[in-house]
Amino acid sequence: MPHEPSVGFAVITFRAFGTPEMQGPDGTTLQSILTRPKLLGLLSVLAASSLRGFYRRDTLLGFFWGETDEKRGRRALRQSLYYLRQSLGEGVLVGRGEEEIGLDREQFWCDVGAFEDALAQGSAEKALELYRGDLLSGFFVSGAPEFVRWLEERREELRRRACTAAWDLADQAGREGNAAAAGRWAHRAASLAPFDEGLVVRAITLLDAVGDRSGAVRLFEAFAGRLEEELELQPSPETRALVEQIRARTELKSERSGIASAVSADPVEGEAAEPLTQVAAPKSASSEPVSTVPPVRKKPRGRDFRLGALVGAGFIIVIGLAWAFRSESPQLDPRRVVVAVFDNQTGAPDLDPLGRMTADWITQGLVESGLVDVVPSTIGLVPRADFTDPELPPGGTTALAEATGAGTIVAGAYYRRGDSVELQAQVIDARDGRLLSAVAPVSGAVDDPGAAVDSLRRSVARTLAVLLEPSLRQSAAAAHPPSLEAYRHYLEGLRRFERSNDMRGALTNFYRAVELDSTFIAPRFYIVFAHGNLGEPVQADSNAQLLVAQRPLLTEYQRNTLDWQLASLHGDQMAGLEAARARGGIDVGVQALKVNRPQETVDVLAEHEAVHDYYFHWLTLTEAYHMLGDFQRELEEVRRLRESHPDRLRALDAELRPLAALGRIGEVEPRLEESLLLPPEEGITPAGVMGGAAAELRAHGYLQASFAVADRAIEWFLSRPAAEADGWWYGYGLALAYYQRERWQEARVLFERLASETPNDINVRGFLGVLAARRGDSEAALSIGEGLEGLAPRNFGRDSYWQACIASLLGDRERAMVLLREAYARGRPFAVNLHTDMDLEPLHDLPAFQQFIRPKG
Repeated sequence: MPHEPSVGFAVITFRAFGTPEMQGPDGTTLQSILTRPKLLGLLSVLAASSLRGFYRRDTLLGFFWGETDEKRGRRALRQSLYYLRQSLGEGVLVGRGEEEIGLDREQFWCDVGAFEDALAQGSAEKALELYRGDLLSGFFVSGAPEFVRWLEERREELRRRACTAAWDLADQAGREGNAAAAGRWAHRAASLAPFDEGLVVRAITLLDAVGDRSGAVRLFEAFAGRLEEELELQPSPETRALVEQIRARTELKSERSGIASAVSADPVEGEAAEPLTQVAAPKSASSEPVSTVPPVRKKPRGRDFRLGALVGAGFIIVIGLAWAFRSESPQLDPRRVVVAVFDNQTGAPDLDPLGRMTADWITQGLVESGLVDVVPSTIGLVPRADFTDPELPPGGTTALAEATGAGTIVAGAYYRRGDSVELQAQVIDARDGRLLSAVAPVSGAVDDPGAAVDSLRRSVARTLAVLLEPSLRQSAAAAHPPSLEAYRHYLEGLRRFERSNDMRGALTNFYRAVELDSTFIAPRFYIVFAHGNLGEPVQADSNAQLLVAQRPLLTEYQRNTLDWQLASLHGDQMAGLEAARARGGIDVGVQALKVNRPQETVDVLAEHEAVHDYYFHWLTLTEAYHMLGDFQRELEEVRRLRESHPDRLRALDAELRPLAALGRIGEVEPRLEESLLLPPEEGITPAGVMGGAAAELRAHGYLQASFAVADRAIEWFLSRPAAEADGWWYGYGLALAYYQRERWQEARVLFERLASETPNDINVRGFLGVLAARRGDSEAALSIGEGLEGLAPRNFGRDSYWQACIASLLGDRERAMVLLREAYARGRPFAVNLHTDMDLEPLHDLPAFQQFIRPKG
């Protein structure tokens, strides 16, 4: 494909970089497509995808109509394709068989394809001429989460490739001594990664090396200005120190030459021409800049910006340790070891996961030895804030040691040597920055570095044995590091699991990881977690049984994790707590809440600073305060949560809970309005937020306010597009809103319709039971309640719970309490919403009920 449309050949031109533009063969703007988001999105997938081939209809259906029933979705897709054919002209949209759709590339030109072709042909300058801005800048399609995910990932990929291309040109110009070109392309690369401090450090180093020291200082000042203005951050001390050295040499040379401001490209006599930090080797077009120095946070701000390049642990930081630890820190324990993520110096971004994998396996080997205190910052099943882009605390390795109390640091890097990768490690005394030992480098194949990682792990263990504990000489973990490709899928699964709450997507990656490497055990644990979170106990248990078969190979930590999972899968929440305690970590707080021990949850989570890196655990902490009745402390904590996650709907939902409990009704309304503006989050909608607020208001005596909020939830449902109105979840949500508003007949009609569609849904039938009880039809209510028994396997007491609600409404309070205790004995977890269940209101003044819900610890 040419970089520009062929002269004299009638083609449609689609410029997708920046604000989208589209012109027909006659030069007229195809406004009919540009003004219709789903049509433009559909065409963009076909035109701007990395595949540039044919797409199956099922795939396109999932992108734009995945939340619609298949019949309606296929009809909408057919209509959209028909409209595109009419707008684009004959033969532009082509098919392959009945199910595949594509574009005739001879009649349709897209700048994204031309950009990628230019890069493939080594024409980086031409590619950057085409790159006018982010892919479809400012474009969004509502109600299409899969497309939005694709667009975000594709934007990031293309931006990264453009940044890499600009850096390659800067690097090449630097090697050729062309300071002007090096500066121009270095600034372009920095503009494409505006908060990537590692890239800025490399660019500054490059400009310094070619003699453009004033340009290096200007680039730093521009970067520092962006950090201050947009993020209220400051560059790291290491970066500032580097720039001060450049300034000092500039001033020294100016004094010697008698020129006040000019800086020559020639080094001062006796001055090293090489800067303190090493200039990376030339990188291929597929590489990306690797960050090495994190910025220092100045003060918190309303949004949570995680700078994409904070991978830490590079030798730039290691060199600075002697300066950073000028005085000994007595609180650092030399027998406590922390392993930093190894720094990728290969120039190949696809090798980024190797840095974390190496740190993981070194740490795991030391943990299994049991002979030193190792900070388990990356191993096992402790989720991290961001797995593919780990963030060190402000201050880099220095702060990592101070934050963990570790007096001994293992840090390192890895390099490309032809078809091999070389790993190097150093052991550092964090108290004074002394290099205790340089571990002998190890090498392995780039496509299978596991053996090299394992060898380095053993070498590090032996080195620490000599330094700290002679008996460590015999320690070595039995498990072998996984293949790099398997580990890459594992990292992506962790990112989806923890950061995006995308359980289904995470499962795809975890299953792929174990498919690629059957000896890789860690993903199997997350498969169990994900299936459990999706309400799929059978699949969760079958995977847990595979782990049971491998129990002799598991670490003690993993065995405790497995025991925790098995207990939860079989409804023994107390046994789950005991296993979680044996396992340790902040998940103890999660399990404690399930057995009505919110004080233990607070004790575990409130003092654990890491909880603020974990969205789900932070939410759990706020729930614990609510269950303790400490609504003011809950509100304070949840507002901290909202400052870090201003766009998360669940965080807003959590803020409404204490506001309603405290009776601050005037503050509820603006937050309900805000819920309409936030992006959707898996498992919750604005109507769900309204429902939670309505329930909480009712529970604390504000009945009319509760009705008003329930009315708003009903209005939200009734205002949804017709395409959503036939969906199951739409009907369920609207029925629930009617129920909260005590509009019993409307709720009954909807629940009966849902029961005809899904006769085995235990919650739908449970609502029909309590509705029968509310209208005084005890015979029907009891019959429905009895029919719930055995309706769903492993329902963890849900049938007993619904029967307790029915008995409560029928006035049989003694039986209701018996059934309620039975429900929780069978595995129903305690949760923050027990006190808001309106069907249990007849029990509220019952001493037995008050004792039952009172926190046990």
